[in-house]
Amino acid sequence: MGIVLINTMYVLLLLWYRHHWLRAGFILPDKLKEDELPRVSVIVPVRNETENLNLFLEQISMQNFPVEMVEWIFVDDQSDDGSLQILNGYSKSKITVLSLSPSEGKGKKFALKKGIENAKGIWMLTTDADCSIDKNWIRTLVEYGEFRNADMVCGTVQVKANNNFLHNFQAMETGILQLSGVGSLSAGYPLLNTGASLAFKKEAWKLVQGYSAHVHIASGDDTFLMLSMHQQKELKVIACPNVQANVSTHPVNSWRQILNQRLRWNGKVKHYPIGYIHAVGAIVFLSAFSFVYLFICGWMGASLETLMIIFSIRFITEYMLLTEWQNFIGKKFSVIHIFLMSIIYPLFTVFSMVFRPFVKSDWKGRTCE
Repeated sequence: MGIVLINTMYVLLLLWYRHHWLRAGFILPDKLKEDELPRVSVIVPVRNETENLNLFLEQISMQNFPVEMVEWIFVDDQSDDGSLQILNGYSKSKITVLSLSPSEGKGKKFALKKGIENAKGIWMLTTDADCSIDKNWIRTLVEYGEFRNADMVCGTVQVKANNNFLHNFQAMETGILQLSGVGSLSAGYPLLNTGASLAFKKEAWKLVQGYSAHVHIASGDDTFLMLSMHQQKELKVIACPNVQANVSTHPVNSWRQILNQRLRWNGKVKHYPIGYIHAVGAIVFLSAFSFVYLFICGWMGASLETLMIIFSIRFITEYMLLTEWQNFIGKKFSVIHIFLMSIIYPLFTVFSMVFRPFVKSDWKGRTCE
């Protein structure tokens, strides 16, 4: 009975996110006239991105935003692969290049902090050098923020995928997470967001003292900042479920890399304020754990009927969410891959949560807590 209850809660939670995702999608902004556009600063932290920088730099001139109203600030986070040389070789009339010294700290939050402190814009936009952005990315985030009188606008990110199941697994998991993040925020209960497509006013960033409250935590520059702003009654945080504010990034190429990534993400959970996010995490973990338990029992000849019922309701619900995500990004996942993901994801969730306290994860050569 308890297993059925916790999985029912999981299903209802996802359906609730889907409902608010659909509602959020109907709120479209008015188009701003050229003379109404505010000054924007795009902050791009960089660490060991030689494989991606040239392609990213090509996207700068493609943006549908007045060149004189936007500044691009790249902050090199002590790269050792030639990234800084690539940036220094690019036109200084188009970008500003800053270097983060060891005395200033290390890590993404310190790089973002330096970029923001040197920025002249009203709106700060953040993304990553390994992302691809739509030509209307800046305009869309800014128009949503101005139209809704917001202080932070949360865009979305997708993982590029082909017919490879490893890549599609990441794309589907990311899709469910992004849809859940938008749905939850639209319902008034922020859960997660992405720094790969994020906009906020510099004054709001100053009001919450930037990243100072969580600078000691390796990851979470995006979500912790969102939570800090949401806690301020005078600040407004909104989601932007618009495909033009959606950026794409590359998948990793091994299950070990995926696990390392998830371990790094899971490491910040203990730092969230006790309440809604922990409750959601408990539901997701217990639901996954109960599925794994039933799966093992099923192989031993017990609880097979209950396992099939639980799997069916989970699969149907996850399929419904992924259908919405597919419609959003214009990418189709095969039913077989969705079926396999519904089996593997609970196993992956349990493994990554159970082993998190005993394993050190790393990011670009740095050990995370």
